[in-house]
Amino acid sequence: MKSNITLLLILVLLSSVFSSCKLSSPIFKTVNNIKFESIGTKGLKLGAEAQFHNGNPLKCKVIDVNMNVLVDEKLIGILGEKADVVISKKSDFMVPLGVLIKPEGTVLEDFKTLYRILTDRPTELYLVGDIKVKMMGMKFTVPVKYRQVLKRSDFKN
Repeated sequence: MKSNITLLLILVLLSSVFSSCKLSSPIFKTVNNIKFESIGTKGLKLGAEAQFHNGNPLKCKVIDVNMNVLVDEKLIGILGEKADVVISKKSDFMVPLGVLIKPEGTVLEDFKTLYRILTDRPTELYLVGDIKVKMMGMKFTVPVKYRQVLKRSDFKN
């Protein structure tokens, strides 16, 4: 009889602990350290870091990155790289982003897009999409919407 009461108390204690622990999706904050990496025959390579906040009391892991990259409202690339990032509990974290810009369309449109990026003219950069994280077997989708007006001189080399 005493062992049944002890087991019941343990179950009540565990259920109250797990019911008070509400898990939520990490929160997108901003994009930092946008930098020009290289230009070659395949296109222009940019790098950046997306900053998020994990307010959960548990670690989680980034399992997928899916973002559209737009310059002056024109789709110039899709970022779908998987970044192996393990996220500490209750902390800010960065997800590295590498974007290979391969303008598609006519040769003139390609040249105009690359010219705008490489010159010091203001250009609007948009990142729209999401990252997926996994925590205790559950998957969360974190929406990302970011807009910044920048010039070539803003890039860190």
